[in-house]
Amino acid sequence: MSLFRKPKKQIQRRVFTDNSDEEEPMEVDCPSAPVIKNESKKDKKNKKPKQNILSFETEEEGEVFQVKKSSHHKKIMRMFEKEKHKKKEPKPEKETKNKEKTEIVTDDLVLVVNPSHKKPATPPPPILSGRDALCAGKDDLSSEEEDENLGHGVHRFSRPDNFKKVLESGAIPDAAMIHAARKRRQWAREMGDTIPLEEEKETDDGGSRLQREDEHEGSDDERIDMDLNHKARDLEKRREQFYAAQESDQEIDEWEDQQIRKGVTGAAAALAQELISEQVQQQTPIIHAPVIEPGIPRTPQMIVDKLKEHFQDVSVSREKHAEQLEKVQQDIIDMSEELEALRVKAPEAADRFRFYQELRGYITDLVECLDEKVGTIMTLEQKAMDLLAKKSDWFIERRRQDVRDQAEEVTSKVNTKKVPDNEVKMRRAAEREGRRTRRRRARELADQGTKHVEGMSSDEEISQQEAMNFDKEQDQIENEAKEVFEDVIEDYSTIANILIRFEQWRENDITVYNEAYATLCLPKVVSPLIRLNLIFWNPLKENQDLEKLPWYRTLALYGLHDDETESTLSKDPDINLLPVLVEKLIVPKLAQLVDRCWDPLSSSQTLRLLSIITRYIRRFPTLGPGSKSLNNLFNAILHKMKTSLEHDVFIPMTPRLADSKSCFFQRQFASGMKLLKNITSWQGVLNDNTLKELALTSLLNRYLLTSIKFCMLTDAVAKVNLITQILPRIWLQNNTAELKMFITTVMSLLQQLDKNCPLHLESIEILNGILKTLRN
Repeated sequence: MSLFRKPKKQIQRRVFTDNSDEEEPMEVDCPSAPVIKNESKKDKKNKKPKQNILSFETEEEGEVFQVKKSSHHKKIMRMFEKEKHKKKEPKPEKETKNKEKTEIVTDDLVLVVNPSHKKPATPPPPILSGRDALCAGKDDLSSEEEDENLGHGVHRFSRPDNFKKVLESGAIPDAAMIHAARKRRQWAREMGDTIPLEEEKETDDGGSRLQREDEHEGSDDERIDMDLNHKARDLEKRREQFYAAQESDQEIDEWEDQQIRKGVTGAAAALAQELISEQVQQQTPIIHAPVIEPGIPRTPQMIVDKLKEHFQDVSVSREKHAEQLEKVQQDIIDMSEELEALRVKAPEAADRFRFYQELRGYITDLVECLDEKVGTIMTLEQKAMDLLAKKSDWFIERRRQDVRDQAEEVTSKVNTKKVPDNEVKMRRAAEREGRRTRRRRARELADQGTKHVEGMSSDEEISQQEAMNFDKEQDQIENEAKEVFEDVIEDYSTIANILIRFEQWRENDITVYNEAYATLCLPKVVSPLIRLNLIFWNPLKENQDLEKLPWYRTLALYGLHDDETESTLSKDPDINLLPVLVEKLIVPKLAQLVDRCWDPLSSSQTLRLLSIITRYIRRFPTLGPGSKSLNNLFNAILHKMKTSLEHDVFIPMTPRLADSKSCFFQRQFASGMKLLKNITSWQGVLNDNTLKELALTSLLNRYLLTSIKFCMLTDAVAKVNLITQILPRIWLQNNTAELKMFITTVMSLLQQLDKNCPLHLESIEILNGILKTLRN
């Protein structure tokens, strides 16, 4: 139904009769006619203004049905006459006649029938209203019948609609039928059923389709005026809102349940299931009384057996309850003991918590302090290394310049060409001779008792002015190093105070100490302070052993107790504290010193470096073949040896320059012997094949043995004997390919010596001893 007024239109109706001969429906033209209502005198007094749309409101006394009169076809009139003859006993009805119109009012429909201009021969059926209509239609449909039909599975609205059949036949339905139709429609609205507004009609081809009544209307003269019952509409609207709210609440609850189920993890679900199972197990089992099945004869023995069975079940249940009670009592005792123990441990836990809070704050502040200072420490390290390298490079360059000056002097003497005097060159020569004289006097005062060979000593003397400049720069860097931790308290600026905090942590809780990887972090924490203390540490110049430094002793005693034994010491987590510091800090420092400050021609520097490396390898297990820092140190040593072979070895090879009586020749040959001695001193530390390549092939065979050919026989034998003393004994006994040229030289000198010459007898004896060593 629509809430809006429909325009008037011509309605064409198809009227069906019961006459089988007349199957063709006839179209009835119902022109619009004035509407006249049959009203009583009492109603006329309280007559209200006429409304275009009829109301469906229900009156308490009953309803008044008014029919619009219009022109009908003759067949319709004959149908009315047949219906009149069929009714033997007319039902009591209350007629309300109106000459102009008749209205049929239902709950959802108002049917207006206009009478024809020509009155029928017989009067229309009587129309009842009010309680007479209710009483008249009481046998048509009752609530008991509806309930009975519902009980048998028949829907109350599934029976045929007699009201529609009466309308189709053209007759005017009585009040009871209209009341029943209204009642069915009211129940349909309350139960949520739908009332079809369309009817199925057979098509010409036997099929069926749903046709609206409007499709058969061919005239716009008449229309069906419909309007809603406002009370029923409001009731239906509120009912729909209530159902919609309930459905919405159900949907929200279902959505919340789904989200809660999604949030519960598998572990939580398993735990919940386990708790449920425990609760089920702990529930008191229900023991039913013994029941004897009906139909079986009951004997006293059966009753006794049932009672015994029930007694056994009760006894078992009682034992289970006793066990549960005992278990619960024991749990209570355990929980009480645990509670008491926790109360006793509470102060200790509070102290522990306070300790860790303080330790956490201390370590955080320490790390932040070191992060801020480490950049300054690295800058000072670089400045100190540049200063040491500058001093070393100055010594090496002065020695090489002296060699070039002496070579030019010897060359000028042989060529008898006078070279113009150079004041700078003359000054360098004077300083060179002065340094040699001072070294010679120092050896005489020392009275070493060994014969010194010219050229074997190292010229490391520095002038007073240069020493002052060097000391000034060094003092400046040291002052800057002292100012690094001036704004820091001693708890964060000294290694001893830092180790005290870590040792307290270790003594209080060694388990947490190990789990926090304090052993791995401690070397990184103290390394900035150690680097600051080793800014000018140079073991190549002075015997500065690490064992004598204060911080080394502090680290060595870390975690040591008086009652400690070898077995407990092996389990100490900090046993590798010093080895790790040496590998990660000291060895890289040595590699940098070797690369920039070590002079391979300096025997004193070589011996100090060799001593400290061999001692570290023997003492610290972390310095093994797999140590990356140690391999980097060895590579730096080999690289520096190769550089010295290329730039520091110069022995004259021409007959004029190679005069054994020349001091320059003897000095340069002794310098080569000195380098050979320094290289072979690394035998057993560095790789033997690499050392043989440097010492024998690159130095001995290329320079020393070649220059021996220009020496006198006795001088050559003395030099060969000195070479034999320098070379490692294991190399001489293996007779390797690198010694083939050396053996050939020895045999050649032995053949040149005369056994009858008394001056050659000592040389012959020396060569025989060398050959004996080589044979062995």
